[in-house]
Amino acid sequence: MVDDAKDKSFNYNTLDDNIYQYLVFKIASEEYALDVLSVQEIVGVATLTPVPGSSDYMVGLINLRGNILHVIDLRKRLCIERADHGTFDNDVIIVLSTPSRKFGVLADIVTDVATIRKDQIYDTPIESISGLKISSVIKIDDRVVMVLPVDEVVISEKGVVREK
Repeated sequence: MVDDAKDKSFNYNTLDDNIYQYLVFKIASEEYALDVLSVQEIVGVATLTPVPGSSDYMVGLINLRGNILHVIDLRKRLCIERADHGTFDNDVIIVLSTPSRKFGVLADIVTDVATIRKDQIYDTPIESISGLKISSVIKIDDRVVMVLPVDEVVISEKGVVREK
C-alpha cells in the first residue's frame, strides 16, 4: 500500500486521470500555467540572436547545449507592456517540448508546480487573449490561473513559427 502511494506521487498524469500538474509562472502581475508534461527545463536568459522578418513576439534564437531554439516573448504575445524597457535580464526561459517542436518562452518568474484535481479545472469564460487561445482555467486556493495551450503559443496570424 505504501509503495502505491509513492508511485502516485511520482507521475500523477498517468496513474490517476483526475490529477494533473501544471507549471505556474508570472508575467507582470498575472499568473499563467502550462502542462508540466510539456516543460523540459527552465534556464536563465542567454544571448538571444534576433531573426529578421519573424513575428514581433519571436524575440530570437538561443543555443542551448548545441540545440538552436526559438524564444517567444509571452508579454508581446499577450500584449502586456514591459516595464523594464525591453530587457530580458531578469526573465527565465521555460523550455517546452512537443512532438513537433522544441522552443522557449520568456516569463518573469516560475512560482509553482501545482498538482490540480479535475474538479479544479474549468472551461474558460474567454476564447482568447490577443489571439492566443486559452485551454482552460484552474483554481489554486483563491486564485484563478489561465492555462495556455503549448502548441498555440507559437502560432500567429501568419502561421506556425517552425524550427530551422
